[in-house]
Amino acid sequence: ITMSTVGYGDIAPSTLPGRALTGALVVLSGLYMAIPIGIVGTAFSKVWDDRDRLLRIQRLRSRISRAGYTPSDLSSLFKVLDEDGSGSLTFEEFREFLPMMNISMSMMNISMSDTVAMRVFETLDDNGQGTIDFGEFLMGIFPAHYLYLATVRRQSQEDLGGGSVVSRDAWSV
Repeated sequence: ITMSTVGYGDIAPSTLPGRALTGALVVLSGLYMAIPIGIVGTAFSKVWDDRDRLLRIQRLRSRISRAGYTPSDLSSLFKVLDEDGSGSLTFEEFREFLPMMNISMSMMNISMSDTVAMRVFETLDDNGQGTIDFGEFLMGIFPAHYLYLATVRRQSQEDLGGGSVVSRDAWSV
């Protein structure tokens, strides 16, 4: 007998201690094989529980793109919504963002409760400070454009001697 029972059975223990040891090893190997199943099951469960937020972010991305909004448009809207000039949006400012895009929420099929909106907001808030700066927002909505700008920014910093000071307009589009 083998752990996965892929044997011919032509060799088997014949003594009582040998059979007892084999029985114990069969049980232990089954338990050992079950560990990865539990890990995969837990990961699947977490993703399944988070599917609503992930689907809404994906829908938000696709609807913004299909509506023709560009990173420059989002930058302009972002600056308008940033009433206090801090360079970041609070949750209340973020909630006002979607209706200001002149897209009917029912047409977009995005009816976002405050709870789901908060989960989306927290997803976009990479650093966990309770606000979203434009870099975080751009990464959530246009990740490819964000990565392009990050690469350009890093190269220009290296060209300038590796300075670590980033201006407020570092994510200008």
